[in-house]
Amino acid sequence: MSDLDSCVGNIRATLDEQSRRIGEAAHAPTVLIVGAGPGGLFAACELLRHGVRPRVVERRLAPHREARGTALQPAVLEMLERGGLIEPFLHAGVRIRDIQLLGPGLREIASEHFADTGCAYEFQCSLPQWRTEAILREHLERLGLEVELGTEVTSIEDAPDGLRVTLDTGGRTETVSAAYVLGAGGGHSITRHSMQEHLTGETYDGRYFVADAKVRLPCPPECGRLVIGPAGFVLLSPLPDDRWLIFVNRDEADTRRELPTEAELGALLNARIGTDVGLNDLRWVSPFNMHKRVVEHLSDGRRFLLGDAAHLSSPLGGEGLNSSLMDAADIAWKLALVLHGAAKPSLVGSYATERGLADRHVLEVSDEVHSLVMGLVAMCHGGGEPSVPQGDPAQQRAGVRKRLMLDVSYAGSPLIGQAGAVAAGPSPGERFLSRHRLSGTGHHLIVFGTAPRLDHLRARWEKLVSIVDATNLHFDATEAGVPNGGAILVRPDGFIGFRAAPANETTMDALDTHLATYLVPGFHQAV
Repeated sequence: MSDLDSCVGNIRATLDEQSRRIGEAAHAPTVLIVGAGPGGLFAACELLRHGVRPRVVERRLAPHREARGTALQPAVLEMLERGGLIEPFLHAGVRIRDIQLLGPGLREIASEHFADTGCAYEFQCSLPQWRTEAILREHLERLGLEVELGTEVTSIEDAPDGLRVTLDTGGRTETVSAAYVLGAGGGHSITRHSMQEHLTGETYDGRYFVADAKVRLPCPPECGRLVIGPAGFVLLSPLPDDRWLIFVNRDEADTRRELPTEAELGALLNARIGTDVGLNDLRWVSPFNMHKRVVEHLSDGRRFLLGDAAHLSSPLGGEGLNSSLMDAADIAWKLALVLHGAAKPSLVGSYATERGLADRHVLEVSDEVHSLVMGLVAMCHGGGEPSVPQGDPAQQRAGVRKRLMLDVSYAGSPLIGQAGAVAAGPSPGERFLSRHRLSGTGHHLIVFGTAPRLDHLRARWEKLVSIVDATNLHFDATEAGVPNGGAILVRPDGFIGFRAAPANETTMDALDTHLATYLVPGFHQAV
């Protein structure tokens, strides 16, 4: 090779390297979301709604078509409404308003009804997970954000200015810088491994099948069924198009790795239920184990774990998918405020505290349901009659609200405060019952009656806190937990962040001080 050829080669190599670096800089994300399951996709939707454009990568080459998690709880439906996404879910899904618990001979042991639970949506919305992901993905595409399929994260390393992430796309390696990484890549999360975190806890006894199929067994409309017998259980949860999500425990002697045929799965269901269920049109079946696991730390300040990357709960509780969406909503508004310069960087530290409280509560509730089911199965051994203790109506209603995830509370978080008298009604840290009537992406200060220092608060927090006269929007003071007047601060996620009762100089000063612990006073950029 001549000196000229060598010189030209060096120039081309230099130009190629410069082009590569320019390309990397152009694609360098402020927020990188790893995983395009429900949690990752909803986090992207919420970040966009709050004015932050993330980058979303997914190692799968194409979207899946598996049912997986199906029932969206009422608390999550309220979140989807705030995000402008509720209509496609209501259109695509079916409603579940009742749950029947049945014993041998399909005798009813107990039932739960979702009416009068104090929320805007008194039902679960059930649709296959692949459809949930498609709705979220289509929403992102309408907003101009494409999920990068076939892109795998191979390493995440600390860097002076954030995180250094290596991506592999069909053998092509790319290195990008990210201020923050949201790890939503499921149980085998590269983000979690890079944090040296582990899913600690336990795996429940037994092995199970989950399936998407049709059955000819007559079932009441808008009703899920859990059938208990001496050999195990079958959960039947309705899906669109007269299909059912089915959970069933496997025989202990069944150690095969092969998936069951339609006839074999049907025979297993018939044996559990004691009658011919008429299983047909089997579309998907998968073996699985049930877990109760959670990481010790959900975040290290730069990396945040969402969904199955952070916690695994028994699907009998129906809360795993919903928890991942709640994780996404919590981190999105906090990251957005920090990235806009409207909040102190320490705000994102509250994610681990708040979602840690909530996720551990989810594991406890799911474990209660799992233990109840297995306890009823044990009662059936030897021909026993399974039964459920009946509490008073208030206890029953509280139990239903708990299983619908309407009792999630962030009490104990540094973002939660109170000044003045303790009153009945929802406490700071709990969801504001009428939060679906508040619009926008900022905080709202709802004033019941008169309050001092409002002009000061408007001037100091003008772009971050909207002051609302409760009378104009017909908010109920008792529903807000201030029956004798006062003010409540409703956060961007619809939870009560602070309560001043009554609204006087002392309590309003305390509110002002509370806001200053995480927001930036005098912020003027529109958010």
